[in-house]
Amino acid sequence: MRRSRLVGVLVGVTGAMTLFASPATAAVSHIVQPGETLWSIAASNNFTTRTVAAYNGLSEDAQVYVGEAIQVPTVAEGAAALASAGVSTSSSSSTASAVSGASHTVTPGESLWSIALANGVAVEDLASVNGLSADALLIIGQTIQIPAGTGSSTSVASTSEIPLGAIPSPFGTLYLRSDAAAAWNSLRETSLSTYGVDLYPEGPLGAYRTYDQQAELYRQYLAGIGLLAAPPGTSEHNLGIAVDVATPEMRSIVDQIGGSFGWAKVDAPDEWWHVTFVG
Repeated sequence: MRRSRLVGVLVGVTGAMTLFASPATAAVSHIVQPGETLWSIAASNNFTTRTVAAYNGLSEDAQVYVGEAIQVPTVAEGAAALASAGVSTSSSSSTASAVSGASHTVTPGESLWSIALANGVAVEDLASVNGLSADALLIIGQTIQIPAGTGSSTSVASTSEIPLGAIPSPFGTLYLRSDAAAAWNSLRETSLSTYGVDLYPEGPLGAYRTYDQQAELYRQYLAGIGLLAAPPGTSEHNLGIAVDVATPEMRSIVDQIGGSFGWAKVDAPDEWWHVTFVG
């Protein structure tokens, strides 16, 4: 009897010591998957690389390995880790103010620079407010904060010399030349009612583009880090008469009924996605 009572006391004391020795944490353990980096893990959890690195006792440019466990902190834990690392909280508050604009969810084919172009913001500024480097790769579904006070893709309506009309898209309101836009919207409505298929550009730069947007796309192409792009001022996108459709199914529908609305595949034979308004 005495022995069992002594064991019970020891177990109780040991349990209490364990509780005090291992304070609770709300952090979530993430197992690194192929292709992931420290910044991609941080970004997918709406943290800066610096925060996740500090919480895990790593440098911001540390390499992570497949199968490694990275702890993703709560906001409070991340802030505490930054404070312990001597990171000024004033920079965090200014960043919060800077990113008080809209958020954008990354879609297939998008990059940091294409999102920056579509929203009228410098790549460096967009990267900075998201805790990324200017050449960082993005992940489909990742949320990117757009700096407040910048232009957006809708601002082209007030700056273009071409009379523009709006077309709907998953990326917000985009634009085409006014007659092309009206014809596109009629084509889209017919596609929806006849085939049950929506028609829309493949991304925020898949319809009208400003001269500067086309210039940046062309620069990326010449540098070998972007898709084929025409020189600025020569692209049908600059004229507001071209759409890069999102799927081959959409292109097929344009082939079938687009001619009745003035839309056809008449240019860029190697680009199945590129369709043109011919009137």
